[in-house]
Amino acid sequence: MSKINTEPVRKEIVAMINELKNLVLAYMANKEDVAKIEGKSELSREYKDTKITELNRKLAGNTRNIFDRLQAEQERLGEALRTNDGIYDFSDPEFASCIALLSATEKELPYEIMVGIADKFLGNRQALLALIEVAKGANKDLLSKKLFNTETEMDYLQEKIIDIGISFPESIYMIPILKDKLVLLAKACGEKLTEEEKDMGTDYQEIVTMQMKAAMGLPL
Repeated sequence: MSKINTEPVRKEIVAMINELKNLVLAYMANKEDVAKIEGKSELSREYKDTKITELNRKLAGNTRNIFDRLQAEQERLGEALRTNDGIYDFSDPEFASCIALLSATEKELPYEIMVGIADKFLGNRQALLALIEVAKGANKDLLSKKLFNTETEMDYLQEKIIDIGISFPESIYMIPILKDKLVLLAKACGEKLTEEEKDMGTDYQEIVTMQMKAAMGLPL
């Protein structure tokens, strides 16, 4: 029997987060160059704007390979998820016990117990579907919320990568949205990323603040 393997999922998600970190680093370096130009009072506004436009175009060109890698990693992530989705892996020794418990009880099990059961099978779509079949009431709803649609998630990631790439560097504020989505996807597969794997650098909070301003309709 084939077994669920979420390690390739984790690998691609960590790689994608690292690419986003590279984009942040490139953006912040470019921002420093822009600040140097803005700080030269002897230059005209028109000249400054021209030089800043040139810097932004250069940044967009230099980061094109990062977006290419992001798209390739997203495609491999989708392949890994689809492979797991199609595997019927009921090898966990606790699976039979959980099926028996949910089948035998006439009432809903306590929330805490159900969370523990659900978390044992994160990333194992077929096992969760089997548990949902025998669960009752709110227990069934809780288990259902642990499932995700791979195609929907991949379409979302692909759309965000394209959106950020088309408008970069102006789209920098969208990076936290994509990064948070990747962390949640890893969690949904039972992979808890380390702080080091999630780290986006010392300047990342500035990007997060920009994203919050954008969400509130404030100027960046």
